[in-house]
Amino acid sequence: MNRNPEDGSYLVDLNEGVLRVTFNRPEHGNAIPSTAVPELSSLFQEAKADPGVRCILIQGKGKVFSAGGDVGSFATSIKQEVGARQADFSRRLGNLAGLVEAIVAFDRPVVAAIRGAVAGAGLMYPLVADYAIGDDSATFVFAHQRVGLAPDGGVSYLLPQVVGTRTARTLLLTAAKLDAQEAFRLGILSRIVPADELESEALKIAQRFALAPQRAVSLAKRLVNAADSRPLADQLQAEREGIVACVADPDFSEGVMAFVEKRKADFPSTRVRSPQS
Repeated sequence: MNRNPEDGSYLVDLNEGVLRVTFNRPEHGNAIPSTAVPELSSLFQEAKADPGVRCILIQGKGKVFSAGGDVGSFATSIKQEVGARQADFSRRLGNLAGLVEAIVAFDRPVVAAIRGAVAGAGLMYPLVADYAIGDDSATFVFAHQRVGLAPDGGVSYLLPQVVGTRTARTLLLTAAKLDAQEAFRLGILSRIVPADELESEALKIAQRFALAPQRAVSLAKRLVNAADSRPLADQLQAEREGIVACVADPDFSEGVMAFVEKRKADFPSTRVRSPQS
């Protein structure tokens, strides 16, 4: 789980339940090359299967979070014959779909720490995050239209869930650019902190998630994600099943005893270690 890709496009670190993924191409706006996307997808899939990973923290090295896809490489594609160009982008988007599905499927907390600009497919990370924290430099650029493209990276799916359908249409159709304060107002950012506190505060939040009762956290995330697609009766039944599962968990006993004894809970599920850590 601590492995880094050969091209160094992102860095991976697993410590005390927090899997930190740091985009590592600051000279290219932390754009992830298409060749690295399948490996990044596998990382998120492995993280879901590993009970030692209790939170994912995503950040960018340098002054920019992520420009999404490598637009610089698009200059090569326009030299291709149209059919070849379409086949190339179909392949790229197929790989990207796998990445989106992998991170959306991760059923524990995801934290995104946003410094500087985030654009294109890079928007998927703060939009999918359960907690997105940024500093005053955080800027959200809905720039697909500026290079003649429709949204990708699951943005058309994730953005309406965060800001609502009409606002999502407005942002995408106007190729909007949001500063940190506007992103906070719309709910894209959960919190804004001073620039020199961003990394420490993001890690503190991730560590807080990593120390939470894991079954309860995972079920809460699944329940909220499924709520829009279920009738109320089905959602209430899912809640009932979740509570029944939780009361059989050692975390429940520990939480109750900690409350009665007026101490901080030490949930057993947070002591699970990754076999690769």
